Amino acid sequence: MTHTTPNEPTGGEGSPPRPPDRGSAVPLAVVATGQEVEFVCARAGRGLQHRLAEMGIRPGVRFTVLGRDHPGPLIISLKNARFVLGRGMVHRIMVRPTSGRTNH
Repeated sequence: MTHTTPNEPTGGEGSPPRPPDRGSAVPLAVVATGQEVEFVCARAGRGLQHRLAEMGIRPGVRFTVLGRDHPGPLIISLKNARFVLGRGMVHRIMVRPTSGRTNH
């Protein structure tokens, strides 16, 4: 018998863990400027996932979209830092909008 915590996603005994619940997740590319979002996952390889983790962008982390240059990069605010994310990146980053809208 395998013991898991209630919030630990599993695919059953011997199965790999289930991916995070994407529920109402959308690509970061469609989020409006000023919107606060929660990072869900990245539909990408290890390289991008590692790069995001180094920036502090991990599942459950909230950040705010500060601006965008269509069709160019998107600027986000995370804690006391700003990051510029490329257009290709933002299409692979899945986020869940929060109820918060900030005015930066």
